[in-house]
Amino acid sequence: MISFFRRALSSWLVLGLLALVLIAFIVTGVATPDMGAPGGGGATVAKAGGTKISSTELLRRIQNQYDNARREQPGLDQKAFLAAGGFESVTEALIGARALEGWGRDEGFAVSKRLIDAQIVTIPGFRGVTGQFDEAAMRDALGRAGISEKEFRADIASDLMRGQIVMPVVADAVAPARVARPYATVLLEQRTGLVGIIPFAAVAEVTPPTDAEIAAAYKTNIAAYTRLEARVLRYALFGAAQIAAEATPTEEDIAAYYRENAAAYAAKDSRTLSQVITPNEATARGIASAAKAGTPLAAAATKAGLEAATLTGQSRADYAGASSAQLAAQAFAAPEGGVVGPLKGAFGWYVVRVDAIEGVPARTLDQVRPEITALLAKQKAEEGLADYSGKIEDAIADGASFAEVAANNKLAVVETPAILADGQPIDQPGWTPPAELAPLLKAGFDLSPEDRPVVETVTKDQQYALITVAKVIPPTPLPLAQVREAVVRDIILKRTAARAKAIGEKVVAAVNRGAPLAKALADTGIALPPPQPARARQLDLAQAQQNGREVPEPVRALFDLKKGKAKLVPGPQGNVIFISVLDTIVPGDLRQVPGLADMTRRELSQAYSSELGQQFLRAVEQDVTVKRYPEAIAAVRRQFNGQ
Repeated sequence: MISFFRRALSSWLVLGLLALVLIAFIVTGVATPDMGAPGGGGATVAKAGGTKISSTELLRRIQNQYDNARREQPGLDQKAFLAAGGFESVTEALIGARALEGWGRDEGFAVSKRLIDAQIVTIPGFRGVTGQFDEAAMRDALGRAGISEKEFRADIASDLMRGQIVMPVVADAVAPARVARPYATVLLEQRTGLVGIIPFAAVAEVTPPTDAEIAAAYKTNIAAYTRLEARVLRYALFGAAQIAAEATPTEEDIAAYYRENAAAYAAKDSRTLSQVITPNEATARGIASAAKAGTPLAAAATKAGLEAATLTGQSRADYAGASSAQLAAQAFAAPEGGVVGPLKGAFGWYVVRVDAIEGVPARTLDQVRPEITALLAKQKAEEGLADYSGKIEDAIADGASFAEVAANNKLAVVETPAILADGQPIDQPGWTPPAELAPLLKAGFDLSPEDRPVVETVTKDQQYALITVAKVIPPTPLPLAQVREAVVRDIILKRTAARAKAIGEKVVAAVNRGAPLAKALADTGIALPPPQPARARQLDLAQAQQNGREVPEPVRALFDLKKGKAKLVPGPQGNVIFISVLDTIVPGDLRQVPGLADMTRRELSQAYSSELGQQFLRAVEQDVTVKRYPEAIAAVRRQFNGQ
């Protein structure tokens, strides 16, 4: 509700200190190439806490943050990212993080291997088909990203150390109640007043402009009467029709798939298991004894300060991959209700209970034929379409023209009329853009006539299009005769707006001298609507904004005024002017909204935490040696920006 608090909480610097570790690609399942541990090649951009920060590492971090931001805001580009301060925020966060790590080492902070292991097992990207940590999945993910396990563990250790240092500093920052109460009281302050309305229709300028005025306005505002660039696009669709024959699986394909995946269709012993992983054998033995004596495993784990996990639909192979072959053998040999363990595993001591046993019968080829047919048809269609698209792109790369590719592949060519970037025609009012054109417009207006044609996606894995630019019609000023009515309308609107503003300023001046709003409006000699009452609290405005509702500007203006004063407020549509007058101010009463003071205190406390974290970082940077190299940092910025 308080925008100041939200701005403070969004500090990239403090958030960056606590989440600089490069595991975003694992958490999201998206591989980020060329990422690794601190250091790397390139020029030194800074030194902090005895550690050099290279241009390679900084660029890597910037790119990672940019990629994460683009996943949240797909329309974000590098220019907007830089304009929002993204580069500077990540740079300062990286320097601050290295300074914190150096300070932490000097002060004796350390991170154990067990703590790193505990962090690793919580990463979603490292879970196997059972939903549990899978070491093979971890190594596969790290391999795809080009990170060694040693580098990855070092990065997590650095992240955990920063958490050890910063979290205790900011965790207990609490705003005093005496500070929070005045803020909460301001939110409940109620203001009432009146709003005068001057519709443009009531003060419209009816005198028609002269030909000379029209010509001058047309010339002065020629950009407003200039049609945007238009283009004629040519495209040829291809998709399922071109690879239909190849996408139909044969009986041999179906039988081969069944043989190769026989295990998936064989009978299975599926079980639901509960398990607890403990850091030592003594704790595991106590939990196992309690469970074997009849205590629910979850209750026994809770009593020991741990939590039991439930694994449903487990096969022996699945569970062996998530734990160990020895543990899986015992768990699948035990009866329903049996308790196994404790046994030593990769991440501690395991205690397992067999909650349920479900048998899955084998399925014959005839039973699964429709399922396999659909699966193979989809795979073949996707592969065939990818190959077909690749063949077209190879032909383009070899120098084939749009017409040659379309003819060689027997593709139907569609040519649009001259259209604007939104797909609307400039000289064929009755023409309706076909549905497939919308996803092609961006590429069509990014290309130039000299560029080679490109393949664009119409519907992912289903339909594509080869597209080129046939003609470009540059921005063209429309003839005065064609836009004369629009020019006259704009002149009259401009005159009317000026007249309405002048009248409004006189009314505001009269009210500020002490005249009632109704009298000041009547003294204009124009038939205007009567003043309308207005009332609001700051809390109402904040809640409306949070819920996406419009807050009328004349009402918002009441909080900018002194009692008895007036303010001119332009209408949002450009067809009215408002005059806001503040009559009364009723102080807030916290008894009206129980709990608001506590909520405000919590928000202020979060702001305190952010500020305290930043101040602590400043102190750390003064305690350790921090040196920045502006020229090297600027070079990284240029490199990120493609310069």
